[in-house]
Amino acid sequence: MLIDVTTTRSTVFRPDARIWPTTPRRPGGTSEEPDAAAPAGELTLLGGFRLVLEGRLLDVSTTGQRLVAVLCCHSGSVARRQIAHLLWPDATSARAHANLRTVIYRLERTCPGLIRVSGSYLRLAAGLRIDLDSATALANRILTAEGPLPAAVCNEALETDFYHDLLPDLDDEWLLEYQSRFRQLRLATLETLSHRLSGAGLPGAAVCTALALVQADSLRDSAHQTLIRACLVQGNRQEALSYFADYQRIFRDELGVEPATSIGQLLDETPAGLDV
Repeated sequence: MLIDVTTTRSTVFRPDARIWPTTPRRPGGTSEEPDAAAPAGELTLLGGFRLVLEGRLLDVSTTGQRLVAVLCCHSGSVARRQIAHLLWPDATSARAHANLRTVIYRLERTCPGLIRVSGSYLRLAAGLRIDLDSATALANRILTAEGPLPAAVCNEALETDFYHDLLPDLDDEWLLEYQSRFRQLRLATLETLSHRLSGAGLPGAAVCTALALVQADSLRDSAHQTLIRACLVQGNRQEALSYFADYQRIFRDELGVEPATSIGQLLDETPAGLDV
């Protein structure tokens, strides 16, 4: 069943395919079958690092997490020298490579089969389920979809983690670009998703999604506009007024500027006239 959704999508985020792969990971970009004896597992990177292999939650060191993060953020195989430079930028080449060998050895003992070594290249075992990949693929579908949004996509979106940043506990310099890219992707997705849920006749879910958007970035004008619009579509004008007052307070107290007048004008529109 298709849900008829009519919405104006003003922001479409198209991530760099090299940085955000949306197809199953293969070594060197090939289409070979998953590795023989590859461990069955799930890797969580959104909101924090969590690795489950063969049904066991594994305790991975911070350095091990950093290595896995490099391999996740770079599609396919990654050269040892590149990894060593990213993880230990201030160390000599010899020391950085020695550190990398130690991390690989320890990871193999803790997470056997997770890292595949091929000459001077490393990659993650094929078939590992990674939340970053699935969330990115779904976000692209939501942001680029034309016409009706299938009900299955709405349900999948509500079960997907668009509410957390990429590895917020890690602050490596190389990772900042990837964190920023995913953050913008998830904010754009939450915004678009709220509009589409309103149009799909799911105003409660639209409000909850918009609240998550405002919580993620309280200084984002379009986030407050999305929340107020969702409340009005739901028929809760008093809540819309309350959130508008919060919006005014935040901008006046924290930025010392007047909020956008266009958001206040929403309160003068009738729900039937709202463009959702």
